[in-house]
Amino acid sequence: MKDDPWLDRWLEVMGPPRPDLTVLELGCGGGLDTEVLVETGYGVIAADLSEPQLRRCEQVAPAARLVLLDVREPLPFADASFQAIMASLCLHYFEWDRTERAMGEIHRCMCTGGGLAVRVNSTNDVNHGAVGHPEIGHLLYDVDGRHKRFFDRESLDRLLEGWHVSSANEMTMGRWELPKVVWEVFAWKR
Repeated sequence: MKDDPWLDRWLEVMGPPRPDLTVLELGCGGGLDTEVLVETGYGVIAADLSEPQLRRCEQVAPAARLVLLDVREPLPFADASFQAIMASLCLHYFEWDRTERAMGEIHRCMCTGGGLAVRVNSTNDVNHGAVGHPEIGHLLYDVDGRHKRFFDRESLDRLLEGWHVSSANEMTMGRWELPKVVWEVFAWKR
C-alpha cells in the first residue's frame, strides 16, 4: 500500500479478488484503503459517518459503493451479507457497550468463515492520547473533547470473543507526523 502496508498483509490472507466477495469497509474516511481495495479488484462498500469524508473517498475510489452510516447503530445489511469486513481505526471512539454492539453487528453481517481486519488504538499509543488525558471510563479518555478508547491485550481479547483470531499484533504506524501504536487483528467468523 502507498503509505501503510497493513492491507498488503490482509490481502495476502484473503487471497485474490473473487466475483462473490465484496468487502465492507467501515470507517473508510477519505478512501486510502478503499482505493487500494478497488485497484486490487475487490468490490467495495465503503461506509463512513462523515459526508465530507465519503465525498473524498468517492474522488479516489469512484468504483466503490458509498454508504453513510454510524457504526454505533445497527448496520443496514442482511445477516451473513459479507465474506470480508474491514474496520480500521473506527471502533475505538465509544463506551464499551456500544463497542460491543458494533462488533456484534459486524459478526451478524459476516458469513461463517468470513475474514475480518480490524485496527484499534493500543494503550501504548502515547503520541495520540493514551496518556495525559482525563479517563472517563475504563481505557476510555477525553482527548481534546473526543472520546478515544485504547486497548490492552485483555480488552482486545474480550472484544474478539466469538471470533477465530489468526493474528493480533501491536504495530507502529507511520501515517501521521508522530508514530501511532495500534492493534492489528485478522480474524475469521466461526
